Amino acid sequence: MEPQSFFTRTKPVVQPDRFAMVAVRPSEREMAFRVLGAGTGFCAVLDVGSEVTMLLSQERWNQVHPVFMDPAVSPEPFRVVTLDADVALDAVGYISTLTGALARNDVPVAVFSAFSCEHLLVRDRDLSRCLDVLQKAGAEVRGRS
Repeated sequence: MEPQSFFTRTKPVVQPDRFAMVAVRPSEREMAFRVLGAGTGFCAVLDVGSEVTMLLSQERWNQVHPVFMDPAVSPEPFRVVTLDADVALDAVGYISTLTGALARNDVPVAVFSAFSCEHLLVRDRDLSRCLDVLQKAGAEVRGRS
């Protein structure tokens, strides 16, 4: 597949919330899963054993933060851009093509992969530039806010 076709097949959708990225103690892993399981909307828990990271709406974090001891919290909010694309799991270069274009335009992102789509984690202040880069490259941008 040609790299340019990745852009034309991608429909970035901006999640409406602003998000906090939070690291909590491994001993608080069960609480992290409970807290996020009780909410609605986009969220994620990444448990790598020595570190438990949560991505949750800033509003939800403001509600639940007292149950955690000494969490490390991102200093500024993030936005989530879901990449709605019909790309096979064995496609090579999809993410590198998109993130390469963003890197060339000084837009830092992190990637969260799901089974059927990818999600870009973008600082709130970089969202507009991120969407501009994707749109100029041929992606059909929706839900811009």
